[in-house]
Amino acid sequence: MAEYEDPQERIEEFLRTYKDEQGSKVYWTKIEQMSIDDRTSLTIDFQDLMTFDNEFTSLAGQNPTAFLNMASDALHSALKIADPEYVATLDKGFIKARFINYPDFVKLRAIRAKHIGKILQVSGILMRASEVKPLLVQAVFQCRLCDTEIPQDQEEGRYTEPPLCPTCDKKTPLRLLPQKSTFRDWQKVRVQESPDELPAGSMPRSADVILEGDIVDISRPGDFVRITGVLKTTPDFSRRGSRLATFNVFLEANGVEVSEKEFEQDEASDEEEREIEELAKDPYIHRRIIKSIAPAIQGHLDIKESIALLMFGGREKRLPDGTRLREKSNVLMIGDPGTGKSQILKFVSDIAPRGLYTSGKGTTAAGLTAAVVHDTDTGAMTLEAGALVLADKGIACIDEFDKMDPNDRTAIHEAMEQHTVSIAKAGIVATLNARTSILAAANPTFGRYDPNETMQSNIRLPFTILSRFDLIWIIRDTIDEEEDRKLASFILGMHQMKPKDEGADEEPPIPPDMLKKYIGHANRRYFPELSDEAVEIIESFYVNIRKEAEGGAIPITARQLESLVRLAEARAKMALRPKVTREDAEAAVRLMRKSLIEVAGDESGQIDVYKVMTGWSTEQRTSSQVILKTVEGMEDEGIASIDRDDLIQRVVSAGITREKAEEIIQKLVNDGLLYTPKPGKIRRVRETM
Repeated sequence: MAEYEDPQERIEEFLRTYKDEQGSKVYWTKIEQMSIDDRTSLTIDFQDLMTFDNEFTSLAGQNPTAFLNMASDALHSALKIADPEYVATLDKGFIKARFINYPDFVKLRAIRAKHIGKILQVSGILMRASEVKPLLVQAVFQCRLCDTEIPQDQEEGRYTEPPLCPTCDKKTPLRLLPQKSTFRDWQKVRVQESPDELPAGSMPRSADVILEGDIVDISRPGDFVRITGVLKTTPDFSRRGSRLATFNVFLEANGVEVSEKEFEQDEASDEEEREIEELAKDPYIHRRIIKSIAPAIQGHLDIKESIALLMFGGREKRLPDGTRLREKSNVLMIGDPGTGKSQILKFVSDIAPRGLYTSGKGTTAAGLTAAVVHDTDTGAMTLEAGALVLADKGIACIDEFDKMDPNDRTAIHEAMEQHTVSIAKAGIVATLNARTSILAAANPTFGRYDPNETMQSNIRLPFTILSRFDLIWIIRDTIDEEEDRKLASFILGMHQMKPKDEGADEEPPIPPDMLKKYIGHANRRYFPELSDEAVEIIESFYVNIRKEAEGGAIPITARQLESLVRLAEARAKMALRPKVTREDAEAAVRLMRKSLIEVAGDESGQIDVYKVMTGWSTEQRTSSQVILKTVEGMEDEGIASIDRDDLIQRVVSAGITREKAEEIIQKLVNDGLLYTPKPGKIRRVRETM
């Protein structure tokens, strides 16, 4: 390439001749396609340019603006050869060479004064985006006295008029001619540090980015973006409007890359991928992964297994009619204080790609979904992404779920089932992606879980929320000398920094970094399909458990059926299998059954989902109907104020035990269906219109 002394000619040569590994001229093919796609820019991978000639790295570092202009001129020349007719329809200034994958990557938190005027690459989450506005690039003014048209270039986004009319030579008022002036699309966005890169205890840093031309509006709040551009400055102003010596920095974007891959930050090398594939051949891989989840917490293997399945997730499906079936699971842990719930949540938020931890008390609906904020620079209202949008294609860990304000909690209904967040505020109507799993932890209402009460009494969360969780686990702090000794030994051993004594038959857990890459590899490469055997297992469980109820209790609904499919697919993905086997389906059924018995098991040991929904088991509901009908019959007999003992006697003769009758009557009084006008008397609450 040394024969080309002019760098622009070298770039032209690169565009014409560069071939990829398959031997195809990637950039020349794209240039020939530009007119067909009606594009005015070409995205160039800077690594390809460095491979072609390493001298371009120093050229870009010395004078970025000149280098970018030179690359755009080279593209213009190449396009003129490939498609002269298309070039004739375009203004030269609108043809842009856009670069991605620039080697000088700088974290938002590490941007300093030395970077001003340099070309660099930053990455982060797009937090807010202004509306797209036309930016005046070259204005054409008309003199109001002699009608002379005067062109005037506009620099650095400032509106400037010519001081004098060149014909009249007078300082006359000028009229802007918009139809003859040149405009370019302009947008201002804000990029914030990704939660993965945020140091513990630090506020996230952000930077403003200016987008111009065909890169405006290509990303939405919540997207992970990589931006290559030149760092520029704008002066600070005091409240009185005087200019200060401090400056604000912003990035004038050249190239934007929107990342759709949630696991891109955890890409495994070829060697690591081989190691992962080898690891997946271990027959005990499921057990190893489960033991790798929060190893500092003793026991809770069922909960850890459900969290492992949540992290891997199922397979996303789109039906022919456009309906999308979610692949992400949601898990709720309800437990006594001190059982390690928060520690499990913290571990998952650290290990999960795009994991995010938030606590219920300090969380609002706008903070979870999206906030509408007033942009002080433009005066417009813009959207700022909340926690669930930031955790798109990741996991949102919500601690103290029971402490959330009920009005704020309802904001996550849509995100949990539809995986979107819809906003209609301040004239902004938008739908943002929130394809996230929710792992929530809650404490019982009265401090400790009371096994004699229903789950509804213990947690007091609406069924609309509870039904959206695939698995609900109850963690009780029970007194058991043997288990207590084991736990004390485990915790004290950790505090003494003693190495864990692995049993002869016990596999060591997978290190967190490798586990993170393992999950990323599984989600990128494996999309397990249900086998006929797995379908048969899930179907027979669903049908049989409903049939056992014989029209009484409703043990399971279609929502749990879809949950079983997601869990079975996630288990197949854990072993890097393309098919969901019988074993995967049986494991999913076992977890679901265990969770349902804990949450919705009635006195007879049957599963009754409506116990969670209403707080009444089927047996209690049937007994309450008998009691209410008895009360109604006694009132029809003319008994105005019913004697409680007389009522209980009649109910006992109908086949209900005295203890059960007293319990149900008290429950009906508590729920406001019956009331006691005076001690020992019962009356029915009548509805008033």
